[in-house]
Amino acid sequence: MYQNHNCDKCSKYFGNKFCNNVQIPSLPLKGPKTFDEIIHFIHRAIEDEANTADFYCHLLKEAPNKLHADFIQHAYRDELEHIEIFTKLYCYYTDKVPDYCITPIRFPCYKEGLLLALTGELETVEFYRNVQLSTMDQVIIDTFYMVMVDELGHATMFSTLFSTCR
Repeated sequence: MYQNHNCDKCSKYFGNKFCNNVQIPSLPLKGPKTFDEIIHFIHRAIEDEANTADFYCHLLKEAPNKLHADFIQHAYRDELEHIEIFTKLYCYYTDKVPDYCITPIRFPCYKEGLLLALTGELETVEFYRNVQLSTMDQVIIDTFYMVMVDELGHATMFSTLFSTCR
């Protein structure tokens, strides 16, 4: 049965560390970043998603079986959706349509492509987490969180594909 201990009882075990001297971190944890920096992050997210979608389109052509093709196709569709989401966010804050170029991602063989996809997804998760922790704007936090969750799913899929690839 759970018993709620008051602070005096806690201090007996933990001293004042957890009771009377709790430090609350200042928000945002990784920032704050300026409005221009946040806009730059959104633009970078659009470019990265576009580059990744192009990469997955090429990787999909080399998929050795249906499972691989289905997973890559799923990630590809999500990346296209992410471009749209981030573009709407960019337009919302700037009243401009973002301009960007696609830089093709090269890979020497299919298995190396899977590894690039996996590491890219994990790097993207970290970037999106850092953006969320750099602002107090709830629209930006929620948007980057929603897309970050998709990217975690992609990392899981690419990890599975990589581990089953010969």
